Parts: sequence; C-alpha cells; structure tokens
Amino acid sequence: MEGQWFPGNMAKAMEQLRSDLKIIDLVVELIDARVPVSSSNPTLGKLIGGKNHLVLLHKADRGDQEENSKWLAYFRNRGKQAILFSVHEKESLNKFKSYLKQQEEKICPARLKRPLRLMIVGIPNVGKSTLINHIVRRTATRTGNQPGITRGRQWIKIMPGIELLDTPGVLWPKIEEMAGYPLAAVGAMPVGRMDSYEVACWLIASYLEQERMDLLAQRYAGLKAGEPEDILEQVGRMLGCLIAGGKVDYDRASTLFLKDFQGGALGRLTLEKAPDGEWEEEEVGP
Repeated sequence: MEGQWFPGNMAKAMEQLRSDLKIIDLVVELIDARVPVSSSNPTLGKLIGGKNHLVLLHKADRGDQEENSKWLAYFRNRGKQAILFSVHEKESLNKFKSYLKQQEEKICPARLKRPLRLMIVGIPNVGKSTLINHIVRRTATRTGNQPGITRGRQWIKIMPGIELLDTPGVLWPKIEEMAGYPLAAVGAMPVGRMDSYEVACWLIASYLEQERMDLLAQRYAGLKAGEPEDILEQVGRMLGCLIAGGKVDYDRASTLFLKDFQGGALGRLTLEKAPDGEWEEEEVGP
C-alpha cells in the first residue's frame, strides 16, 4: 500500500512549521518508543536544521526496557539529545522539565528578558496533546483518540520562563506498507486506512518473532502457540467475538486485540529494533 494522507493539510502544516521555526529556540520531536523509525517524520531533520533539537521517546513504559536503552544510545551516538518519557512515570516528567529549564538558562539568560520558545512536533496521534496536558496539568489543547484531531495553533505557558507553540501533528504525505503496519499497530493510523485483521496478524507475528508468546499468554490465559491466524482465532473465542454458527468475528477480535496492545495490556514490546546505521532522511521540498 502506498497512499496519500491528507496531502493538502499536511503540505500546509509543513509550510507553517517552516515559518514557525524562525521564532523557535528549541524543537522537541515526539516519537513513539515502540516504533521509533515509523513514527519519526523523515523530513524533520532537514527542516529543523541547526535548531536545538530534543528527541522525546514517548510511551517508553510500553516499550521493551532493553530496546529503550538501545534506542536512547542510538540517538545519542548520532549527536542528538534524547529522553525516555511516559506520562505514567513522574521521574521522566521531572527529567524533561529539568532539561527545559537548563535550555532556558542557556538560550534565554535573564538579560534577554524573554521566555524560551519551544515547539513539540510529531506525527498525528503520537501523543502531543496528552504530553502538553500532562505538563501543564490541565486541558490546554483540544484532544481526541483519532489521528490528527488537534487543530489550530496556540501559545501555551508550560513553565515559568518557557512557552510552547502548539501545532498540529505533521506526517509525510506518502507511506509504505511496512511502515503502515507499525503505525496502525500503535494506533497512529486513521481508522480504515489498513485492514485490522492484517494488522493484528502482523502484530502477533512480531510477538512470535521476538519469542514473547508469554506476554500474550499473560493476557489470554490458556492461549496455545500456533500461526498468527490461529492465535487470533483463539483470542476471538476467548473474548466472545462470535457470530452465527459459532464462528469468530475476526473484525471485532482484531479490533479488541489491537486495543489491548495500544492500552498496554499485552506487555512491553518494541516493534522496531535500533539499527546499526542511520535511516535515510529525505530532502524537504521548496
């Protein structure tokens, strides 16, 4: 599958981002710790240029701890600042706020008499609004559980001396099939863009490839090993996803299985391993 993702909206958002960067001191790139490659916009590196840049690996509490450490080392070895983050772990929030304060003191000393201006960028539904709301401890942005629900732009004071320019998520306009599966699995793909049955089977295969059948068995007691399709059928029966004749409703079973994964009920699993080299960053158009 290669498809267009709201090409007009995304092109407009990218141009707006290009303009906004002129008044920004720090760019925080939010990616999903479970799928760091697929959830990282390949054009952002070129677009950000020499701006101060922090990679925030969100939902780290749902990624494999060993893989989290490898990804952290990977980004740092490339000369990028990176922090593991979860809204469920107070320590990571304190670490993030400490980093912001350090940047404020470094970039905007008292003599400048102005706040540090930062921007959080990321693909739709990667968790930008959830992160912002968590930092300011109030509903500062309009949120939803569908990709791309945040609209418009607004300045938000998140800490004394630090202001955030909130922007809609930005995603490249074309997406390849293998990038689509990881994004769909973590819930960052618009509903209906990919077949839920195929995504669920792909996700089960990922558990099997990493020899983590035990994680699935912890959620679905009595689950027996088999091919992804067989395992999904068992899950469907366990969850009562049945139709006439006692057959499994695979659409419903797939949806519930993916919901379990996205909610963290299927244990900690990272779907993309840290590469030895670097993935290619695309040139940004004029």
